[in-house]
Amino acid sequence: MKIFIPAIILIAVLVLGIFFAREREVTNYPSSGKDLSNIASIFQAVERPAEEISISILPEKIEQGDPVLIVINGTTTPEYLKFNGKKLKTFIHNGKVAALTGVDLKDRTGSFSLELKLNDGKKIERKLSVGERYIAKIPLGIPDKLGGNTPEAEQELLETLVREGKLISAVPTADKKLWEESFRLPINPPIVVTDNYGYSRVTGSSNISHKGTDFRAKIGTKIYAMNSGTVRFARFLRNYGHTIIIDHGLGLHTVYMHLSEINVKLNQNVEKGELIAKSGDTGYILGPHLHISVRIGGISIDPEKFVELFK
Repeated sequence: MKIFIPAIILIAVLVLGIFFAREREVTNYPSSGKDLSNIASIFQAVERPAEEISISILPEKIEQGDPVLIVINGTTTPEYLKFNGKKLKTFIHNGKVAALTGVDLKDRTGSFSLELKLNDGKKIERKLSVGERYIAKIPLGIPDKLGGNTPEAEQELLETLVREGKLISAVPTADKKLWEESFRLPINPPIVVTDNYGYSRVTGSSNISHKGTDFRAKIGTKIYAMNSGTVRFARFLRNYGHTIIIDHGLGLHTVYMHLSEINVKLNQNVEKGELIAKSGDTGYILGPHLHISVRIGGISIDPEKFVELFK
């Protein structure tokens, strides 16, 4: 009996030693290169359902003349995205598939359709409500250098605006995204907007829509590219003066007008913030300033709202 009890104690000590050694091995297992601490999170990831496919739209309230940023959630391989029946070009924005479109200043108000088709044939449809933009009417004369306030000068103004509009609409675009995520304003602070987008200029018997934003800029103010892209247009126009158009790809253009000096060449690649010109008073203008237009797929939209869209 005296021999039997120490034997039991010895066996118990050996069993406990093996148990604690085994526990230490499990506890220290990550040091061998296999981290078991993430097992729970791995199982949670497996059990977590995939993100539901949906569409996000900015801005939340859309008016005539607004830009629209559409983001697809839950998939990176849609078959197509259509806005009002028109297929949109997509790009990656913050890791998700997105598209840009614009509502024309003179487009109708009401409901617009948005259709997303997935590779499995499933379609997701949404309706966008477009509200009416308030359009003020402000008189604006014709400068003497363009003939003054006469019916003949007014007629020539209207005809040349159409011709120059066709030139701007014909500017090509790259089939890929050339811009970075955010856009900057074309001048450095202090920023003063002298004329907003969208109001109507009453010239003689005609109403001419102001499809851009005017910034206070004395002659010689430095003008910078709002984002990276390629210079697709750099020349003088009767009404818009010295004009630069930068293509940012996928139908997106920024337009810089009434310049005194152009510092870039046609087909030159530029970076965001690069000096491209100096402001002036050339063209149909009553005083020095910088006019900026932003065009999406040929539609001139509100530049200020466009910049805010990417913040």
